[in-house]
Amino acid sequence: MILKKLKRTSFKKSKAVMIRTLVDYILAATDEGGNEKTKYAGAKNLLGRTPDGWKAEMVSLASESIQSKMPVTHWIMSWQENEQPSYEQIEDAVDVFLDRMGLAGHQVIYSLHGNSANLHLHIAVNRTNPDTLKVIQPHRGFDIEEAHRIVALLEHRQGWASESHPRYVINDQGEIVRRQSKPISKPRNEAANFESATGEKSAQRIAQERGHSIIKNAASWAELHQGMAKAGLRFEKKGSGAIVFVGDIAVKASSVDRNFSMGKLCKRLGDFEPGDYAPEMPKPEPEPVSHIALEEWREYRKFRAEEAENRLMAQKRAEDSLLQARARQREERKAAASDLARHGLHILNIARHFLMLQQREELARLRADPPAPRKRLKIFKRWLGERDPWLASLWRLRRRVFYGMNVKPFQFPKIGDMASPYAAYREIITKRFPENMDASRLDAAVALRMRVAGYTREEVANGMYRKARPLRKESRDWKEYARRTVWYAFGTAGDVDIAEFKPTQADIMKFHQEAERLEAARLAAERARVAEAERQRAQTQRAEETPPAPRPRML
Repeated sequence: MILKKLKRTSFKKSKAVMIRTLVDYILAATDEGGNEKTKYAGAKNLLGRTPDGWKAEMVSLASESIQSKMPVTHWIMSWQENEQPSYEQIEDAVDVFLDRMGLAGHQVIYSLHGNSANLHLHIAVNRTNPDTLKVIQPHRGFDIEEAHRIVALLEHRQGWASESHPRYVINDQGEIVRRQSKPISKPRNEAANFESATGEKSAQRIAQERGHSIIKNAASWAELHQGMAKAGLRFEKKGSGAIVFVGDIAVKASSVDRNFSMGKLCKRLGDFEPGDYAPEMPKPEPEPVSHIALEEWREYRKFRAEEAENRLMAQKRAEDSLLQARARQREERKAAASDLARHGLHILNIARHFLMLQQREELARLRADPPAPRKRLKIFKRWLGERDPWLASLWRLRRRVFYGMNVKPFQFPKIGDMASPYAAYREIITKRFPENMDASRLDAAVALRMRVAGYTREEVANGMYRKARPLRKESRDWKEYARRTVWYAFGTAGDVDIAEFKPTQADIMKFHQEAERLEAARLAAERARVAEAERQRAQTQRAEETPPAPRPRML
């Protein structure tokens, strides 16, 4: 589970426009491609009952906060592909979020989106207090830290799976505690976005991979600089901070590791000593961020280079056209001056004026309509998706796929003749994993087991819809629930999970035979129950049909 805050970087629009645009995006029924997006939506602490009324109220209250450019904050809560929260769990998650952030009673609009592989909840909360009209700064600006605590609480409370290396966990006493483990340095959002767009490692990741151990283990500044130079990096002091150069790209040393700030390094190594580096450090060759789709990534780099070259050529042609037009216009002005000079100054000025208007219009047309329109370069994931959707989905899940892991679109033969093993499979998995697990995660595991037993998508979907729904009193779209469960089990995420636990044919058969024994025992118990009920009914019927014994006569 993930909870992240989206930071607004542009404040050119008015506060009212920004809030309306955000709410319209959150509550839109479809996305830009026309696909259904909103699965569930709601609002709290608002009097209106329509989206227009919600927007009007939120804009009105936010306008009272004069000092804040944008008091409405946008958060996203995301679940894993095999997790589907019910409507009650969504309401509970929003309540926990508001309470832990100190925003209980504040205006909030939220919507669950299902137009991607992961269900995610958008939350727009107005930090303006409705009573005092002051803008609240949750946890004095450390709201990201509190977001990690909220994630730990919801995972424990609702039974969701934790992401790798969570910052907080719930201990045996039910308290939220920081996880005692070595922090792992990961690229920040800007670097991660660059990697997702290009498929190659960011300068920040290269600095972390090549320079972390060098800086950590250096016993002196000389040793540090020597090791960095060998790794093709450069360490410099800038102001009161430290910078690691990857080629000509500067990366903050504290983004490589929090302990690599200049202050902490000086405490360990003494006063800073500059290093002796080459005048020009070599620019590192681009490296793929994952071993997945290596050939496609190399081809994409060529495609991207060609696209960039075409853009430069188009820009150069447009600039050449403007230069040629200006040179031709200068000749036209000279020719007009020499031809019309004999007609007098008044005629010459009139001709110059209209020629100026004509030439200005021509230049404006050339600027507005360049020879080749500028196109935005395709990001790697989208380019790969057009060629191979399955491979693009696998690349999206690259953090879960280690080198040498055999992931492929698996096919399994049908075993057994059980019409629907849902109940038996669910019972076995519940016994094997007794920890707190949300019902949707449990159903996803059942669907995956049914897939490896050779059941089709339709059979799994029918099992989910007909068997899972009667067991739980939850508010949700059950047809959509069954569809997304099958989407996970038979999709790339299911392929990754199958490759991870590596089921053999013997394991699959053993699991299914255990399910058959459970199903046989259940059917036998059901037959015995029906037989006992029938015996009781027959006995009652005989008792009703038997006439009562005559009462003895009194003498």
